[in-house]
Amino acid sequence: MALIDKNFNEKAMNIIKHKQYMSVNHPGGMMKKLFKNKKLVTVVTASYNAEDFIGKTIQSVLDQTLGEDKINHMIIDDGSNDRTTEIVRSYAKVHKNIILIELNENTGSPGTPRNIGIELAETEFITFLDADDWLHPEGLQHLVSILQETGDEYVVGKTIKVEKNGESIIGEFASVKERRQISPFDVPHFFYHMGPTAKMMRRDILIENGIRFPEMKFGEDKLFFSDLFFCAKSVSTTVKPIYFVNRLEENQSSLTRSTDVLDKRRNDLEVIKYIQSKNLPLHMQKTALTRIYEYDFLRTFDSQLFVKSKEKEAFFEIFNDVIETTKNLTYDFLEEFKTPFYKVATRLYTEGRREDFIRMFTWLKQEKDKTYTILNGLPHFELPFLEGDERFIEVPMVAWSTGGEVKDGVFRQTFSIYGADVANVNAILIRNRKKVDKEISCEFSIHGNEGSFVVQADEMDHLDRDLYTVFVRYNEYKLINIKILPDERIIHNQKEYKFYATKANNLGFSIK
Repeated sequence: MALIDKNFNEKAMNIIKHKQYMSVNHPGGMMKKLFKNKKLVTVVTASYNAEDFIGKTIQSVLDQTLGEDKINHMIIDDGSNDRTTEIVRSYAKVHKNIILIELNENTGSPGTPRNIGIELAETEFITFLDADDWLHPEGLQHLVSILQETGDEYVVGKTIKVEKNGESIIGEFASVKERRQISPFDVPHFFYHMGPTAKMMRRDILIENGIRFPEMKFGEDKLFFSDLFFCAKSVSTTVKPIYFVNRLEENQSSLTRSTDVLDKRRNDLEVIKYIQSKNLPLHMQKTALTRIYEYDFLRTFDSQLFVKSKEKEAFFEIFNDVIETTKNLTYDFLEEFKTPFYKVATRLYTEGRREDFIRMFTWLKQEKDKTYTILNGLPHFELPFLEGDERFIEVPMVAWSTGGEVKDGVFRQTFSIYGADVANVNAILIRNRKKVDKEISCEFSIHGNEGSFVVQADEMDHLDRDLYTVFVRYNEYKLINIKILPDERIIHNQKEYKFYATKANNLGFSIK
């Protein structure tokens, strides 16, 4: 447990103490001190060989409606050998709120540059922005306003992932509604969105509690934000778009794309040990550990990478160490899992049934026409290779299209829906696949296990010709697709509207 014994901030403090860096617009300069009270927030960016994107990143900060006079953007460059520092210097010459801290040597971890940013920042609020991502123009204004209004220590908004084929929302559970002054442990799945995106916090909570990033290549975010949530008394969330994560095709050098998933899981194992060493209250320990056990490790097996791997033993070696960490827990860790499939699979693994474990995830990833069975009114997967009660695994929610009709410019779509939370369906959404802010919420009704929703063609006139996904949203933030195909279409105002079946046999929608 080397991580536990080490001062996370030691390297950052040594670099600052011995001034092992060059700077432009240093935050400790005389002019900065004279005007520091005007600044509200420091945006901290750790950069390394980011010449292709750093300009857009900086410009997104300069374009903030909050105003340059309220923002410091501190870029800590970790020994880039491309044009990154040259680009940052060109901005810093023109904009005095652009601060360049150019480290003499590469530190090998994003944690140390971020820690330097925390130490050198002199503003009330702090947020993090990766060197290839960008902010919504109103993002910082939204976050600052909420923290000023509530006095909360932390706020998070909407993170949008941008890929070549469209957009999606990351961690939608954290930004699906407006929340104010609540415990982070009262937000469902809050620990499942642990990256630095779309988040702002009071710097004081970091300084007073010694919260810093560990010197890890991966997993440093989970440890940092776990420590933050353990200390935060109240937090807020907002539906406002804040942050865009760059996953475009040309961004092939992104750390997320080029790393070995097994190295990530090894670091997650160290995070587990760190959390266990803190002797936390039981509800905190359960929340933090379940996120890693279920979300990180089981999702690793729920992947084509694992299913197609010829070196599955390497995955199992790490998983064995993970299972070992559960033996000293005072509770059954599997009872905390939210996904029944993962719970059953892990139970089989702990019983020594590796082949069944492999077959389960192979079936899950590769079987296109899965069989669903309704037992006691609830939907279940039917796994043909298991026997007895094990053959059926409950599914949280499933919906099938049962037909559709078009009349007088109105679509009416009917569907069957089964699950423990049918009564908690909140919305039927038709969302653009490329622009997540382009969506409509449909009028719907559900009686027992039968439902319907209607779409007025006039309501869709403002939507672009494009492809859309149809979602059922329940329990405020959970989303499922509607299965199967209704072949109904309508022409309205020279546009063709049509529901169709996607490659995954889900209900899709197109406007042409």
